[in-house]
Amino acid sequence: RRAQQPSRLAGIVMSGGKGYQERKGSWKRGAENQGGRDLTRNAQKRFRKDVHKQKRRPDTYPLIKGLLAWWEKLRLNKTSEAEKLELVGMILTKSKGRIAELAGLHSASRVIQSCLKHGNKEQRKQVIAELKPKVLELAQNQYGHFLVKKVLSYDKGELNHMLNSVRGHVVALLRHPCGSSVVDDLYHASNSRQKEQLASEFYGPEVALLANLATDELKLSSLLERASSAQRAAILTHIFTKLTPILDKGLVDAHLVHFVIRELLNFAAPGAIQEAAQSLAGPHLLHLVHTREGSEAAANVVFASDAKGRKKIVKALKGHVLKCASEDHGHVVLLCLLGVVDDTVLVDKVLVKELVPGLKELCLNKFGKRVLLRLLAPSKAKYIPENVREILDPDEKVARASNLRLPTLDDSDDDDLDLEEDAGADGTGLSVCKKPLETKCRELLFGSSKLAAELAACCTGAAVEMLCSPHGSEVLAELLLVCENGFSGKEIPEGKAGAFLDALVAAVEDEESGKKVLDNFYGSRAVRNLVVASGSEGKSVFA
Repeated sequence: RRAQQPSRLAGIVMSGGKGYQERKGSWKRGAENQGGRDLTRNAQKRFRKDVHKQKRRPDTYPLIKGLLAWWEKLRLNKTSEAEKLELVGMILTKSKGRIAELAGLHSASRVIQSCLKHGNKEQRKQVIAELKPKVLELAQNQYGHFLVKKVLSYDKGELNHMLNSVRGHVVALLRHPCGSSVVDDLYHASNSRQKEQLASEFYGPEVALLANLATDELKLSSLLERASSAQRAAILTHIFTKLTPILDKGLVDAHLVHFVIRELLNFAAPGAIQEAAQSLAGPHLLHLVHTREGSEAAANVVFASDAKGRKKIVKALKGHVLKCASEDHGHVVLLCLLGVVDDTVLVDKVLVKELVPGLKELCLNKFGKRVLLRLLAPSKAKYIPENVREILDPDEKVARASNLRLPTLDDSDDDDLDLEEDAGADGTGLSVCKKPLETKCRELLFGSSKLAAELAACCTGAAVEMLCSPHGSEVLAELLLVCENGFSGKEIPEGKAGAFLDALVAAVEDEESGKKVLDNFYGSRAVRNLVVASGSEGKSVFA
């Protein structure tokens, strides 16, 4: 019976239907304007794509297609400035009244951005005037948020209007991938007073009872001083509640989020600190280490995490160790990890192993040298600035959080989170790690990566450059003492230690290099410090 009845597909083929024509590539252009030539495969794809777009947006597609033709000429480098201004004027005239609508579309958003870039002052004002009522909506749009950021970069005078537009919606925007980027730009462009107002949206309605939002100081520390115990608990609970979905989504790139996390970890109770540390221990921590507030928060996360959480943080740093060690704020987090992680085998395999190829750059870097000096001379505080030493010394509440073995906040049956510090708890005698710092440094210097020996070999080949560097000379002085005296019973192989000492002597004795070193401001002082250190603390081999 099937053989007797022609199939539906056969009917289409016999009749030359649309499906058959598409498969055979027999699309014909209009005979009246294209001569009836066959379309190529790519042309067929473009034609079908245009038809789909026209059906999807019948009102805007013809307009966008015309604007794109002008935009292709506008963005060319060979187009003169006069022609660009004329093209911008034509685009704005054609799209007048619909700029905010076009800003949220893929191709059209690029056209409007080019108008801001190449237009004059009056043309930019025209674009901004149409975008201002839609700032909040565009900030959450995949393409529109780029335009909002462009407006802020081209006209700083619109900052106040944008802050007013997002007021009351800051936390919601930070939960949105595009909105978080916009809030971050607003935060960087704001003054200290405006930053406090942005952060105050995390503190809850109790802020209005404690301060005048327009005139009073809105720092969390001052608000908590004036608050009662109930209000203090309510504020900290509100911060934790608003911050949790942001952490769950991993949207921790914004500077404002770094600030709020630091404030929470500074003032919350041990239970809340432990809960936040569990959320951040891992890849999310990498987004915090590039700002001052973020590095302080990341250090507290390292201190408050248990052994399992610290291992996750160490593994997350894989591939980023050398960059982190050379950064102003990133090296602080690395110092914390070297000081508190007891699993030195893991630290050696992941962190120290990545430091070895870049030893020379670290020695000559202002921040990288601190990582090496922390390992070579852990008992000497002079190499670590006071503000960094304060970060490396964990707060008592953070120490209690790392030793806390109670159920987490999610396991509590209470409706209210107990974020208030327990004033009766005694945190004395608590430590965030078990191994002494000197033991860890010895195991890392003489572990499988052979950091001490590799450092001696590196300094041997660049002795003159190290002596003339204000940072490298300090590393040479401590490495010299390790070569002469050893480190906690461990010694650098005699061949590499001897070659290092010979290289230092040769750098000073050689006529050409010696003149370069001794005439250099840092080099002459470095030689003096090496002789003094060798004579007073070492075995006087170099002296």
